[in-house]
Amino acid sequence: MELTEPQKKIAANAWALATEGKGRVLEDWAIPEAHELAEHGWLERRTEPNGDLSWWWTSTGETALGLSDVLGSAEGRQN
Repeated sequence: MELTEPQKKIAANAWALATEGKGRVLEDWAIPEAHELAEHGWLERRTEPNGDLSWWWTSTGETALGLSDVLGSAEGRQN
């Protein structure tokens, strides 16, 4: 999956908050992008007690970042 710029921002923020054991509630404009990230396993949707949706970084997202680093490194060595 190639991430859009808004998806990169959402994913980066979710990753940063995960280091503190937190998720994120998003503004309305970001929800469709976050849904797509969740469909691909990068984020997990949760419903907060007040009914808001929150988005949490997943181990799949962590693996995808690791694979991206590996593949980027391999492509660099081939050039």
